[in-house]
Amino acid sequence: MDIKIEILIWIAVVVFSYLSAKGVSFLLGILKKKFAAKTKSMLDDYIVEALRKKPVTHIFVLIALLWIANDAATNFPLGNDRIIFYLMKILIIYGIMIGAFIIDGIASAILKWSNEELIHRDKVSLLGEFFPLLKRIVRTAVFSLTALVILSFLGIDVSALIVSMGVAGAAIALAVKNTIENAVSGLLIMLDRPFRVGDRVKLSSGEVGDIFEIGLRSTKILTFDNNLVILPNSKLLDDKLTNLSYPEPIMRVIVDVGVSYGSDIERVKSIMESVAQNHPSVLSNPVPKAYFIKFNDSSLDFTLRGMVEKYTDAWDTENQLREMIYKAFAENNIEIPFPQVDINMREENGNSG
Repeated sequence: MDIKIEILIWIAVVVFSYLSAKGVSFLLGILKKKFAAKTKSMLDDYIVEALRKKPVTHIFVLIALLWIANDAATNFPLGNDRIIFYLMKILIIYGIMIGAFIIDGIASAILKWSNEELIHRDKVSLLGEFFPLLKRIVRTAVFSLTALVILSFLGIDVSALIVSMGVAGAAIALAVKNTIENAVSGLLIMLDRPFRVGDRVKLSSGEVGDIFEIGLRSTKILTFDNNLVILPNSKLLDDKLTNLSYPEPIMRVIVDVGVSYGSDIERVKSIMESVAQNHPSVLSNPVPKAYFIKFNDSSLDFTLRGMVEKYTDAWDTENQLREMIYKAFAENNIEIPFPQVDINMREENGNSG
């Protein structure tokens, strides 16, 4: 057959394959709107979207090139065996790369869907901070394995390369040990959810603040002084941390006060409870209660305990309760003593000689 006619046929096959790919991509878009969009899950939408773009076009082009190579081998066998041999190898490598891109696209679609599902369920993104990193890790793994498969297909011994990569990976892991430890700790924090952005926490050092941001390597806490405390994630997992706003934002308020010896204990407790019951921020259920807790050196010590609806109201409410109790005691002639020491002097008569 005339070579010119064959070339025209090959060009026609490539053009037809390209147009067919566009048609299939268009049909997938219609199917996505009619069927995938009607399902509750968005996973099928993302997978279809990942496949209907470049992968479909590359698959049809590969099929066309394979047909052309086979046709050339059939119609022009003399002197072209070596060319066809290398051409087929190139096309097989091309097919392996297409498969790698398809796997990468599906993996990215699954990660994206997982992230959105977690946001929908918990109202907070678990993978939002880690999505770019996970995507890079998956992509690196896919294309690294693809490179090894291609090298093995070309007859290159990859065992030494795998060993070298393992040694290099171990060396890198040792060099960035702290970074990896903090990153893994951050991922565990996101999965375990001991605290969330906006929660009020108390550190083992006694500092209290709100979780401002949970990052890949560190967590930022905004203190009452409007200072940002930055702690490595691994330290947060090792130290004792009290979450003041979880599982409920309701928080206890405690007011301690001492009165003079001789005061009516029941009356003191009644006044303190009445003050708490009249405060708009103190919840009526559970009922605020006052307790006589200690005989101190200069006072009888009491504590008032109640609950507020939001932990953000606790500090102001405690301050206001102290002021109200102080005024109520003054109106009812209940003394709040200051520390004092009674010194008794005894004179002894001695004989002088």
